[in-house]
Amino acid sequence: MGVTRRARTAYAPRMAPEQRREQLLDAVLRVIVEQGAHKVSIDTVARTAGVSRPVVYGLFDDSEQLLRASLDREEAAALQQVSDAIPRLDTEDPVDAVLTALGNFLDAVQSAPERWRAVFTLVDSSTPAFRRRVDRGRQALILTFEEFVAASLTAERRTEVDVELCARALHSLFWDNGRLVLAEPETFPPQRVLTFARTVVAALPAFTR
Repeated sequence: MGVTRRARTAYAPRMAPEQRREQLLDAVLRVIVEQGAHKVSIDTVARTAGVSRPVVYGLFDDSEQLLRASLDREEAAALQQVSDAIPRLDTEDPVDAVLTALGNFLDAVQSAPERWRAVFTLVDSSTPAFRRRVDRGRQALILTFEEFVAASLTAERRTEVDVELCARALHSLFWDNGRLVLAEPETFPPQRVLTFARTVVAALPAFTR
């Protein structure tokens, strides 16, 4: 007498809808970092999350909605991390204030490496919509630096110092070193960056006396 065996179907463990949504958005982020935003699809996200396609379709209509939801989440989280680091800027000792903020920023980048790898990837993307998302945050950061630099100067010195270029120099210092500590953490640890940054910041026209 033959015995019929049925292949078992693997089912994803049950989760509350909000938990499942976060799991899927985490999977989208991994796809962006490992394969590029153009590879985000229902299939790739389902495979990455270890679930079936119907599970994904239960929460998202299509890959565009998936990608948009992931970018919305990561953009909000990245902006919050930057906001938490930068407001500590003050004018009591501007060089120390910048270094403290830079240290906070590097900590934020290292605490959420996939998020920031995606951010740095998207800013180099050939897709204008992706670049615009990142650019909003970068412009907000530059504006914060402009306000800080202006507040660090006396009224007389504001006519002597190019506030906008000083702000952009600070932005480059933060942004480029954020990339470095992720890409080559052993070669460029935060302490090495901060030691070098002290010399650079102190030499900016805004902070020389």
